[in-house]
Amino acid sequence: MKRTTYISLFLLFIAFAVTAQSKNVIKVEGTARIKEVPEEIVVSVDLTIKDSLYQECFNKSMASLNALKKVFKSNGIDPKLIKSKNISVNEDWQYHQGKRSKVGYVSNISLELRSPFTQKFSNALLNSLDQESLNINYRIGFSFSEEQKIKLRKKAIELAVADAKAKAETIAMASGLKLSGISSISYGTQAVYPRPMDLVMENDFEATTASATRQKFSGVELNPKEQQIQKSIYIEWAFE
Repeated sequence: MKRTTYISLFLLFIAFAVTAQSKNVIKVEGTARIKEVPEEIVVSVDLTIKDSLYQECFNKSMASLNALKKVFKSNGIDPKLIKSKNISVNEDWQYHQGKRSKVGYVSNISLELRSPFTQKFSNALLNSLDQESLNINYRIGFSFSEEQKIKLRKKAIELAVADAKAKAETIAMASGLKLSGISSISYGTQAVYPRPMDLVMENDFEATTASATRQKFSGVELNPKEQQIQKSIYIEWAFE
């Protein structure tokens, strides 16, 4: 019985010691924000075809897709860059005076095109999208390349750690404390602090939606703007 009591008291002592030690920390958040111009241009294209017959609707959609690829190719854009995201043919319904009636079928084809940005490519792109014979809607934007993401992520993490260290040293000096080492580090979704996590905006890009004619494209130049990537590191510093 005594042995059990000693063990319980010993474990309780350890628990108090660990609790007391865990309180001797300075919790800081290191943040880094980096801005850079995206290297890639991203185009999302939606092609819509309607017909009263299912097979005709499908055939016309395939023909329109091939025609669009030929236009891209004629303007110097490799059709292999065009990736099909979704192809669907559904019943087309209309409402008139509260009644729904089937008028045929509608085909929707979603495409995406990614390429390193150059002014020459953007001009070829605008010329390719200027097709009055095709019912297309599109969105043009810019995104970081995979190489940029890797480089920016590494740099942002390094700067965030340096920021956390500088903050901890400033707090310790102002409080008359001496840092003895890092107790824990949290990054990304592993952070357990009550405040919301900072968002990483590396996959976001400014985009414009349009369905324009050649006249509206006259003098238009597509130019990517700086975008921001943000990273946060949460570090607990033990102090004496």
